[in-house]
Amino acid sequence: MTTATLRGTAIGALPVLFLAVALAGCSGVQAPLPLPPAAELASACPALADTAVAAALPVARTTITRAARVAAQGNAPEHCQIDGEINRRTGIDGQPYAIKFRLRLPIAGWNGRFFMGGGGGINGNLVDPVARLAEGYATIGTDSGHDNAVNHVAAAGGIAAFGVDPQARIDFAYNAYDQVTQVGKALVARYYGQGPKHSYYMGCSEGGREAMLMTQRFPHHYDGVIAGAPVLHLPLGPMAGLYTTQLFAGLAERSGLKHANGTPAISKTYTDADLMLFRQAILGACDGADGLADGIVDNLAACTTPRVSERLAELTCSGAKTERCLSPDQVQTMKKAFAGVFDSKGRQLYPEWPWDGGISGMNGASHNNAWRAGWIGTHASPTNNAGKLNFATPLAVIYTTPPLLPISVADSLAYSLGYNFDTEPAKLRATSGPYAQSAEQLYFTDSPDLVAFHKRGGKMMLYHGASDATVSLHDTLAWYRAMSRHMSESTAGRNGVAADTFARMFVVPGMAHCSGGPATDRFDMLPQLVEWVERGHAPEAVRATASNPGYFGAASRTRPLCPYPKQTRYKGAGDINDAGSFECR
Repeated sequence: MTTATLRGTAIGALPVLFLAVALAGCSGVQAPLPLPPAAELASACPALADTAVAAALPVARTTITRAARVAAQGNAPEHCQIDGEINRRTGIDGQPYAIKFRLRLPIAGWNGRFFMGGGGGINGNLVDPVARLAEGYATIGTDSGHDNAVNHVAAAGGIAAFGVDPQARIDFAYNAYDQVTQVGKALVARYYGQGPKHSYYMGCSEGGREAMLMTQRFPHHYDGVIAGAPVLHLPLGPMAGLYTTQLFAGLAERSGLKHANGTPAISKTYTDADLMLFRQAILGACDGADGLADGIVDNLAACTTPRVSERLAELTCSGAKTERCLSPDQVQTMKKAFAGVFDSKGRQLYPEWPWDGGISGMNGASHNNAWRAGWIGTHASPTNNAGKLNFATPLAVIYTTPPLLPISVADSLAYSLGYNFDTEPAKLRATSGPYAQSAEQLYFTDSPDLVAFHKRGGKMMLYHGASDATVSLHDTLAWYRAMSRHMSESTAGRNGVAADTFARMFVVPGMAHCSGGPATDRFDMLPQLVEWVERGHAPEAVRATASNPGYFGAASRTRPLCPYPKQTRYKGAGDINDAGSFECR
């Protein structure tokens, strides 16, 4: 059978051996087949829009809406762009839904790899990881089954309105990524005459949760995944945002801070200078615990609340509040916020947050707003603009069962302040009527059992910023430790395996949510993941660069990120802004 004939054959007619390679994407099964000439691939692209092609795909009700050759532009090479949708339908809310996807296929220089990029927030925007196209990857992304421009209903939480439809909840939770992967790989096989040799998934935040799905629900789809700041316990992270909103609103009320509309001025509770005092206390208590005072807390385990509390006590005002000290109420409220979420009976509902120097950073006269924008908002803002207020309507509509309606974005503060932590969390575990699966069943991605992923030869890299204001690093570390224990145990029919033989976790001190902050926050783990998957070279460290080295008073700074539980340590000589002066131990 020639390559041209193979490409024109219906998927269902392909030999069993070819299907195993084309659709499963398993590594090491057979050598790649010769690729058709670029001219032939360019002319074949429009034919992928034929209805017969869609009918042969492994997921029913798939439609190709566009298949067109795209000329090289910028860093993107000439390629075939395929837009499509899966399961076009009308939801129980009367809204139109479909799982949209975009696949880009290099016309020349395909490296035999398939790459899917993860989403963010509550998705609803078409992910398009086109940057990887220049590296030779076939790339794909999805909107996860809803469209923020189309499925926007003001009285149902704005872009959170898709949570009214049970199937849209399921698509967002896990179904869209599974089905798009299947369709994408089948189209790759159709176009090139062979399926991807290796497949990779990478995302941060919600995209990190999606990457985790591929190790748990769909362990046979991807050879390697990169999960950044994964929201393992969605929606407990958003719920934690309501908790800190209540704490800081209480501080504002006690301090007599109100906006013009009468609401508690959460954004005014701490000035930038106040947050710099917290950073000063944390660095003073913990920076040297790793053997080097350099503005980075590498030994996070040693940065305990008692240790930080001693320094905070030194910076607590004994009299009137000034710029050089913190009020006792400011200190106690922040300590309570860092301790995690509790109900009135003292039961912990979400983990504590690490004490880390990224709570605030400084570059000349400007402050790092990544942390404060998430927790309390910009100080100069005339309204409450904390990022955590954005969690309110998704929590009410997408994650609460049944959805709480009506609710608008304008209700976010009132809903946050009225949230009852004794009664409302139970609704995240509830089912009702058409909502047969609870938010916990749909969105939790915390299984420690990665046996199937490990057996298929899968490799996983995780990373998380220590000053993440959206998802607590401690939640991710707790999962990694639980997974390590589970995988190391010997059970019937399975010998234990060390987790770091297939999964490695990297902590990024100072980094905010996915990037930013006083940190070496710029890195690309994909090349090292490829080396690990395809050549067996495990990553012993990841070289990272500071996107804003001015935080450290330097022109540039590089550091190694170390696989947990190892930490970065100065060798005792050399430039402290050069990664070569450090090692992992």
